[in-house]
Amino acid sequence: MTTAAVKPASSSKVAILDAAEQLFLEHGYRQTTVADIAKLAGMSPANLYRHFENKEDIAAGCCNRRLEMKYHAMREVLEKRRMTAAARLEEFIVALLRHTYEEMQNRPKMNEAVEVVIASRPEVVHEMLSNLQSMVAEILAQGNAQKEFAIENVVATAETVFAAIVAFYTPLFMHFYPLAEHERRARAMAELLVQGLARR
Repeated sequence: MTTAAVKPASSSKVAILDAAEQLFLEHGYRQTTVADIAKLAGMSPANLYRHFENKEDIAAGCCNRRLEMKYHAMREVLEKRRMTAAARLEEFIVALLRHTYEEMQNRPKMNEAVEVVIASRPEVVHEMLSNLQSMVAEILAQGNAQKEFAIENVVATAETVFAAIVAFYTPLFMHFYPLAEHERRARAMAELLVQGLARR
């Protein structure tokens, strides 16, 4: 993959993020400079600093965009029609796993930027985790409404379910097994969770 000039974007901020993401993917966060990003975005470093405070701020912007994509991908699972809550929970867990696995396989050098953001801007990651946990709560509430589940405290139970599936959305764990094995484990966990949540 060779570095080529980024096409004019609809805004300078988008152009900067596009350029940064391309460079982070090719060279990693640490080997990329603000001057490199500005050059690829077709502007001066001074102009770049009008939109971002520093390289760390740019990395946070890139991560926000990737997390937003994950959020929309997960929302698609919730919006599918004619699914039981049990089936939706399983599909949600597997979709979350696949998205995380594909990110690790296709964008390995981007992890440097992610690590920086996790350390310096934990609120970015916490917000995403909170959003995902809220989606689990939606699925559980659906299960209650459809008489599949009998959950007294949906929010607290969603927190516990989310903790149980941590291995399927943590990038570090993606190195442990091939995707097929991860999926087998994810489906087995979903089955176990559904058994525990099922109305007696």
